[in-house]
Amino acid sequence: MTKARVTFGGYYAVFVGVGLATAAVVAGIGYFPTVRYGGGGGAAALLVGCAVSWIASCIGAIPTAAALSSRPKQAGTAILASTMVRFVTALVLVLPLILCGWFDRTVLVLFVAVSYLMMLLADTLLALRMIQRAEEQKS
Repeated sequence: MTKARVTFGGYYAVFVGVGLATAAVVAGIGYFPTVRYGGGGGAAALLVGCAVSWIASCIGAIPTAAALSSRPKQAGTAILASTMVRFVTALVLVLPLILCGWFDRTVLVLFVAVSYLMMLLADTLLALRMIQRAEEQKS
């Protein structure tokens, strides 16, 4: 039985799906307390904050998915690059949203931070597991 090699698209789709699921969980847990605290504006800020983190997660997953599909031994370095790309992307996306004043700034920054950290944790654990599997398949 031959083992199929996973492509960039396969790895990337898993990262996007896990990020979306994480954003949905964070938004689901935070929705009712946020609506109680900030009303409808708070809920919008919550959703935008989770979306910012998810977009940053999707863009940040590109280096890791590329390394896993072509050079699994260098995937550890790619995880570090992904972290930097994700952080810069999140900053570039959130700063204009904070400055424009369309959303409750407190709720927006809170949920960008919470969802960012949760997605970072999920993506890092996922990437480490994928590296383990890639090494096991070579053995």
